[in-house]
Amino acid sequence: MSKEYFFKPFLWGAIFILTHSFLPNALSQETNSQRAVLSEMLSGYFSNSTTLQKLSLSLENALLASDATNIQNSFSFTIQSGTITYVTGNNSSVTFSPSATLLIPQADNLKISLSSEIKLFPGQSKDASIKDTTLSASFDILSSTQKERNITLLRSERTVTEAKRALQEGYMSVEKEFYTSLKSLYSTASSLTSAQKELYEDTQSLEELTAKGYSTASSKYRTALMEVQSSNRTVELKKRELERETRIFASKCGSAYDAQDALAYLPIDIPAVEPVKIKDFDADTYTKTEAALWTQYINGLEREAERDITITGNVGYTFFNSSTQSDTLDIGASIAYNDALSVSAGVSLPLWTESFNPVYTLGFSVNPTAFLLSKIEKQQEDIKIQTETLDIKDARADYETEVISRRTELGDLMWAKDTDIKSYELYTELESDLSRYYRMGYIKESEYLNAVAGKENYRIACLIDGINLIIYNIETSLLFTPDEETIKEE
Repeated sequence: MSKEYFFKPFLWGAIFILTHSFLPNALSQETNSQRAVLSEMLSGYFSNSTTLQKLSLSLENALLASDATNIQNSFSFTIQSGTITYVTGNNSSVTFSPSATLLIPQADNLKISLSSEIKLFPGQSKDASIKDTTLSASFDILSSTQKERNITLLRSERTVTEAKRALQEGYMSVEKEFYTSLKSLYSTASSLTSAQKELYEDTQSLEELTAKGYSTASSKYRTALMEVQSSNRTVELKKRELERETRIFASKCGSAYDAQDALAYLPIDIPAVEPVKIKDFDADTYTKTEAALWTQYINGLEREAERDITITGNVGYTFFNSSTQSDTLDIGASIAYNDALSVSAGVSLPLWTESFNPVYTLGFSVNPTAFLLSKIEKQQEDIKIQTETLDIKDARADYETEVISRRTELGDLMWAKDTDIKSYELYTELESDLSRYYRMGYIKESEYLNAVAGKENYRIACLIDGINLIIYNIETSLLFTPDEETIKEE
């Protein structure tokens, strides 16, 4: 088996690697083109993400729900016909009780109602009967309705904000997924290069045995030859693996891929980014802390809104009150203590009549069980307050732990980046020297290709370092909630 069988394919591979090496000065235009390609890949990855599509729909739904909440808490207008009763026969009649109600929560829960009882006599000479026509207004004198309404609106706004944040975080997570997949491709390419390097080393060992005069029938020669063949098989397997993973990645990006050369498809440059510093973020925007602070805030508002005593007043005018057989001015009030005690009272004052016989109403209810439950609920509320405080304390402790972890990880990443750059520079010099020696015939092809593979390994390592830094920035940013301006920009 001739050496040409082993060397020619890898010589062409080396030429390809050299033409795609990391040479900023000579390939600046190509690098810019590659960055544009990388941006196009990422854009396609976003477009094909069903996760982002679902989050967009969730945001749209949250906005619609917010609009509905705003409408429900601005006013409510209802018109009802009441039950319509039709009596047939000689004394046929139609009876119904129409009503209209307008509720304005922001105006002390003002409720204006108009109702009446109407009886018609179709086909008869009798006049229509209209009685108990009442125009009334009720309003809160002392209640928690207004504060509860504000809390409802705040919760609705929070839902929209969280949906916006989820969408932005979704973009960041998908971007991380994109770069993680790209990193996996580079790692596979690095494994391929390592396999090629091992093949060159095995080939070099085989050449040394040939130079020493070992017979092709000797066991040592055959063992070395089998190692070369095994390494060659490993290279082919790695090429197939890289091809398969690249095809899958390209389909997710929605980009064209001719399935000819996976290495040519991969970008040769990763845009450099400055590492974000975790201490530059506001500690209170740490997601766990922000969530705990919001829970304490909104629950605090609800506790402030709660009132033990609620007082409601109402006033109205009834046309031809059936109880007094005259028009009446209706005045009433009710007072409630939690759900345990309630008292209501009212008076209907006759108008435009000689006999003044007011109609009084009185009602009350007592629920002794509610008194007992009220005491337990207050104790439970105290426990809830303590839990909220502990949740904030835990979140702040997690933040401090995350600061240490992030700083340590960043230090490791920057060390790896500097180390790989130095190693790449050393291998670049070595490859350049061996290239000259190979052309001069001082060294064999396998020795030169071994240096080329080593250089390519560290070039890929530098690309992976760049990706690791991008992923680090994304992961660090995901630890904090974005402000409104950032959300708008996204």
